[in-house]
Amino acid sequence: MENIKRNFYAFIWHAIFLAIASSFIEINTVIPSLILKAGGGEIVLGIVTAITVGVPLLAQLFFASFLVSKKRKKPYLLTGIYLRIFSLLAIGLILTLSIPDKILLVLIIIIISIFSFSGVFAGVSYTDLLGKSIPTKEIQRKFMSYRQISRSFFALISAFLAKYILNTLNYPKNYSNMFLIASFSLFIASLGFWLIKEKEIDTNKKFPSFIEVVKNIPEILSKDRNLLNYVIFSNLTGFGLIIIPFYILLAKNSFSDSKNMIGNFLLLQMIGIVLASIVWGKILHKKGYKHVLFFCSVMGIVLPILSLFLSKTTPYIYSMIFLISGFTLSARQMSFEGVLIEISTHENRALYVGISGALNIVTAILPLIIGTIIKYLGFNLVMPFVSVMIIISLYFLVKIELHT
Repeated sequence: MENIKRNFYAFIWHAIFLAIASSFIEINTVIPSLILKAGGGEIVLGIVTAITVGVPLLAQLFFASFLVSKKRKKPYLLTGIYLRIFSLLAIGLILTLSIPDKILLVLIIIIISIFSFSGVFAGVSYTDLLGKSIPTKEIQRKFMSYRQISRSFFALISAFLAKYILNTLNYPKNYSNMFLIASFSLFIASLGFWLIKEKEIDTNKKFPSFIEVVKNIPEILSKDRNLLNYVIFSNLTGFGLIIIPFYILLAKNSFSDSKNMIGNFLLLQMIGIVLASIVWGKILHKKGYKHVLFFCSVMGIVLPILSLFLSKTTPYIYSMIFLISGFTLSARQMSFEGVLIEISTHENRALYVGISGALNIVTAILPLIIGTIIKYLGFNLVMPFVSVMIIISLYFLVKIELHT
């Protein structure tokens, strides 16, 4: 029990400083804004959204097939984290150099790719290590709630500083400072994992190769309907996730002074995450993950349509979109990982993480084309379609069987 308590607080430590780092490089506001500042447009924004949100998920299966046979996951987790630290440091430094916009944009995309893929490598290990280090469902749910509340609170505090840096320093110095701060915060976050004593999972079972895993995916899904329903639900709700960065583009197209609102968008999103964490924590303890994900889906249905209406008003009214998006992001952060842990075991958890990521086709592929669709067909077609897809997802959410 003492080890579990130490592990509990080590993961909380990591969550707090990761949240601080994430506020300065927020993928739905800060990174899209940086891409637009550096000269990128709809198509480039779609590519970067795919890199930060979707495409790395396809690598999860490859990483999982490699990691699933490893008795200890912590060394690989730390390797992924330190690659991310150096990636953030690199972006912070290149922004201080006098580089032509086109070259700068290419360098940013390459480094963000390294950052994202190393994050997937770390993420597979993180989920597996979390499931082993905090083994009981009751403590896991308590942890999910505490983690979300603590990291959202510190993310909000750091968002004030991020807003100040964005508004008071000129480009690119403001973004450079933010990435350098994020790099240092992520390094502090990694120290928490050195306190964790990982329990080795010793097994004589032969683990399949990557090719064998790919071939066996249909059989695995047919045997575990929970995993199948989770994958479909994750894909359909993914429409709502990948559209969030494009709310920045909608603001840019709708308001002449939107460039001065990025700090406000970021801050309101963090406020939404903080407020929602308290609400979702109570619902999670009383009702379980599915109720949290239901409310998350309902807001995801409303948000795209609401963005179209509010884009006809003012930047200040439109910024409410980011407050509400904070509620949906908070629910995803608190629940999706918890559901995957509950429907898996110590032996197959890394594999399930890999399969669910590899089959997350929507968040991997759609961002690559959605920028082009928006450019030629407009937001009025895309936003209602996103809402319809999330409505369909509710059917598969109901079919996921979890303990309440």
